[in-house]
Amino acid sequence: NVDEAKKLFPIARTYWERIEPVAEKFGDLDPITDGREPDAKAEGIDFTGWHRIEKQLWVEGSTEGMDPYADQLLSNVKKIVALGQDAPLTALELAQGSKGLLDEVATGKITGEEDEFSHTDLWDFKANIEGSQAAIASLRPVLEDQDPALVKQLDARFKALDTELNQHQAEDGSWTFYDQLSKAQIKKLSDAVAALSEPISQVASVVAKSA
Repeated sequence: NVDEAKKLFPIARTYWERIEPVAEKFGDLDPITDGREPDAKAEGIDFTGWHRIEKQLWVEGSTEGMDPYADQLLSNVKKIVALGQDAPLTALELAQGSKGLLDEVATGKITGEEDEFSHTDLWDFKANIEGSQAAIASLRPVLEDQDPALVKQLDARFKALDTELNQHQAEDGSWTFYDQLSKAQIKKLSDAVAALSEPISQVASVVAKSA
């Protein structure tokens, strides 16, 4: 059922997008799980993972031939989860991950190139922000002790970004497709991300000093 698969695709991806920096620790697992088609071609590797399935659903309008890709995707995600459990992130890695997730938004989601076939970028956008917020929440005791002013700034900037982003969410939880946003709306989102990037970039140094 292609329509049902399209409905579930961005929802399933949100869980991935919240933890994506974890995958980047484990070498080749990230590109084969979430690599985009141009990158796969440039590196001479098979185009697999989330975006291979995305292309089949939205460009071909079919699920034909996707079973091996879906099985591989599930297997790789399970590997990443297991590896993450065996090697939990340090406080510094959490700090770097919170910035990494925001960088994902700034370099991939804002441009609209991440989900180029489905235009479901705002689902990913929200998940990246949630992942970044979760990382900061786990570091909050350290940050409040070392730099309470930074915590207040982070809270305010996260709130402002959430307010801007949530305007594009419907009551049923779905998001506006990215190609339906105006340039002005994208600019407002970009500005809110940039405003948050500055205090987020300070978190790692604060955590490092406390170690």
